[in-house]
Amino acid sequence: MKATNYAFPLKSNNVVYQGLGARDYIAIQAMTGLLAGISASHGPMPMPSYESIAKDCYQMADAMIKQSEVHNEQSI
Repeated sequence: MKATNYAFPLKSNNVVYQGLGARDYIAIQAMTGLLAGISASHGPMPMPSYESIAKDCYQMADAMIKQSEVHNEQSI
């Protein structure tokens, strides 16, 4: 993976705020959708562990970033 990209960088009064890392932002979005789906269809099944959910969300974020890098390289 490339150096950290940031989801919401901001420059104000010549100060640069990096903002949230893109990987974290993507993982948060994945977690939001995943948890919504789990709560909607949970039923009698046991809830996955928080650690398992977090790991899955970061794996999704990594895959999305990797795919984005491949796509960007192919379009050059």
